Amino acid sequence: MRVQFCGVRGSTPSPGAAFTSVGGHTSCVALAHDGARPSWVLDAGTGLRRLTGLMDGSPFRGTILLGHLHWDHTQGLPFFAAGDRPDDRVHLILPAQRGGRSAEILERWMSPPFFPIPPNGLRGDWTFAMLDKGRHHVERFSVLARETPHKGGRTFGFRISDGESAIAYLSDHCPTALGPGPDGLRSSIRQRWSWPPASTC
Repeated sequence: MRVQFCGVRGSTPSPGAAFTSVGGHTSCVALAHDGARPSWVLDAGTGLRRLTGLMDGSPFRGTILLGHLHWDHTQGLPFFAAGDRPDDRVHLILPAQRGGRSAEILERWMSPPFFPIPPNGLRGDWTFAMLDKGRHHVERFSVLARETPHKGGRTFGFRISDGESAIAYLSDHCPTALGPGPDGLRSSIRQRWSWPPASTC
């Protein structure tokens, strides 16, 4: 598995020399099978713009998985050049929400008068879906999705494996929201994040 960090900041993008150590773009991590172009993206912050440069001029054909729907995890969507062309294939998955289908939920911020282009206005083959907690298979990776405490909307953390290696991606979390506990971390969240061995995924 190859992991490339395209954006790691929170809240807002921050250009300038003071931010060169971690870069100025917000959350976006690209995953690829060894020897292949990225086919799976975790979060779509402004770092998603950098993914186009990793595609060697090819369209993106894969999945974007959102951990949650805050702006710093979604604002790169309409600026993703490799995913806004006639020959792309993008499957966008967001945490299951109440009160609407996936594309309709995204349209709440990505449509006029807030933005000129709605999700279904992006070129190429875009599909939208929701994901609930549990085990899933995405782009030949195994993923375990678990809810994490984070203010302002349903938030998932993920454990991802290609069968040989594994990573955990928890972009935003606030364990103290579950109560103080020892060191501010409640025992229930430890139980919730007790992982099985990678070979069982």
